[in-house]
Amino acid sequence: MAIPVPYPTDQLIDQKTGIGYRRDLWARGSADYKHIQENFWGDALDAKYPAAKTNGTSAAVTFTEHNEDGYLELVSGTDSAGYAGQGMGMQWTGTRGVLAEFIVRTPSAVTTLKIEVGLSDADDDAGAVNVKSTPSHTATDYAVFVVDTTDDANIAFISYNGTTGVATQDIQAIAASTTYRFAVRIVGASVQGFINGKLVSGGTHVITAATKLTPWVFCQARAGSASRTLQWHKLDLLYPAY
Repeated sequence: MAIPVPYPTDQLIDQKTGIGYRRDLWARGSADYKHIQENFWGDALDAKYPAAKTNGTSAAVTFTEHNEDGYLELVSGTDSAGYAGQGMGMQWTGTRGVLAEFIVRTPSAVTTLKIEVGLSDADDDAGAVNVKSTPSHTATDYAVFVVDTTDDANIAFISYNGTTGVATQDIQAIAASTTYRFAVRIVGASVQGFINGKLVSGGTHVITAATKLTPWVFCQARAGSASRTLQWHKLDLLYPAY
């Protein structure tokens, strides 16, 4: 028997399902959505990525062929405040809406470390967050999870729209050699943050809806000569196709 050719699925997700897990699961296979998955396979980082933002001795974003399952390594290098950051390009907005999910694995030591994971309006900043404890900002529009041991060893979620900054501090302590699934969901000017599928911040978090954003992962050494390496295992982007 021949496999039948399906009919268009224009807005069937919206028409035939209510808000809930079925819609969340089926949307990834619907033509009403664009779905990008980056698993970092092959022998080189795809040319669609902009140049990494690095500073300091041995700081680098490295792609090693034959890494088990595939991943990028963001290496801070051995300089105090040395760093490595990687974006993808500013092509997503709150106006259209986007869900960005990241799977990362923390370094074997999480002392003297800063990391950021989320969405930002630049792929060449020395970090989106300038100061975590009483937030100040390098990027103009962003929503990222951040750990900075200059402050403490806890994960925070910080968003900023160029005028208002909102911080959810002390979500949980960061652990070494641990895989985390961070997700940022933006609809209009509203922002939510999730860790391992659990909503950990939202409500008052804001961003400028029309600002173009890039996925952003960043690793920085905070003191001494100890290099830190953050592994980025997967990027998953889901957003309306029109």
